[in-house]
Amino acid sequence: MEPLARFEIRGPQEIPDCDLTRLPLRPVGEQVGGVERDGDCIAFRVAGWFEVLLTVEWDPGVRAGHRFAHTAIPDSHPLHSEAIDAGVLAALSGGRQLLRGNAIFEPNGSLGSIALEVWQDSGDAVQVHHASLDIRVLLLDG
Repeated sequence: MEPLARFEIRGPQEIPDCDLTRLPLRPVGEQVGGVERDGDCIAFRVAGWFEVLLTVEWDPGVRAGHRFAHTAIPDSHPLHSEAIDAGVLAALSGGRQLLRGNAIFEPNGSLGSIALEVWQDSGDAVQVHHASLDIRVLLLDG
């Protein structure tokens, strides 16, 4: 199995209505050398091909509005992006957004870091119970 680094929020977090919110992720468990937290981003200090698994677990009891999650990267084109009706999300997956993508990341390049951002428009704050980015090494350069 390829090395895996996990970054997640510390606990449940309230997401304000209609406010794109960057989630503060922290490293958990074993990490991959050269993939580390840098402020509110995950920075890639080594070049390579990485798979990124995004998980956001919204409160399934709040079914009003829409839920949005994406991975923000410096060039403004997200690696993952999904907007879905909250009722549909609750019915299909119990409120869990699960996305998978892969890219070649390079230190100091346009794909040198990644962050997790969420948004919702329920008319009130909604809780995210859990959120994480799992980063798996597919191939390191060099």
